[in-house]
Amino acid sequence: MKSHKDEALVTIASFPTDFEASLAKGALEQVGIRAFVAGEMPGTLSRNRGALPMGVLQVLESDRDRAVAELRRRDLKIVKPTDE
Repeated sequence: MKSHKDEALVTIASFPTDFEASLAKGALEQVGIRAFVAGEMPGTLSRNRGALPMGVLQVLESDRDRAVAELRRRDLKIVKPTDE
């Protein structure tokens, strides 16, 4: 069985800004789902050097369905990523 540190991150939504993604991250964390905004993670490249676009929200692969359901329950707009 994989540990969480070995588990892949998947993109579940994108937002126009990192701030909006951070709000969604907080909503997920309130219900116990670890979430990450790509630009906030240590070791990620800056947006200008080829990183993911601004406002990209990611979760552990095992939390994907629960996280998407929670964002929908809270009526947060989910923009399907074009490329995962």
